[in-house]
Amino acid sequence: MAYPVTTPPGLALVTGASSGIGATYADRLAKRGHDLLLVARNMTRLDALAARLRDETGVAVEVLQADLTVREDVLRLERRIRDDMALTLLVNNAGLGPQGPAIGADLEYIDAMVALNVAAVNRLTLAVADVFAARGRGTIINIASVVAIIPPMFQAPYSASKAFVLALT
Repeated sequence: MAYPVTTPPGLALVTGASSGIGATYADRLAKRGHDLLLVARNMTRLDALAARLRDETGVAVEVLQADLTVREDVLRLERRIRDDMALTLLVNNAGLGPQGPAIGADLEYIDAMVALNVAAVNRLTLAVADVFAARGRGTIINIASVVAIIPPMFQAPYSASKAFVLALT
């Protein structure tokens, strides 16, 4: 039995929204009537997706360019969402994957991966959790990976970052 929707879906924030899983979430949420706040680094793809979703669904779509490996960008997004009473759903999708074996890896890349896959996810999750708890409703979707449970050889930093997401969720 389908239950009638009695309240509007509200605003969904999707990180990493310009391609892949994030763009798919944005598309499906828009088709379910959610207004969107789309966040990604690539403004060209973000603007194109936003225009398409506005045209196809009629929902309101706001775009915000942010590199969530950069702390200042994470804090800017956190400030933006803490005061948004329309926000009802967070999809923490942005993430960096492994570039190869951890041994001999570019440590700057590993630091960026941890900043995005762990620190940004943690900060945004806890920021909206406070808002949602005070309101008594809200949904958080954190994108993890099977590697959180079954890590492949030589990719410990990536697997550990996804294990953090899984444990947080």
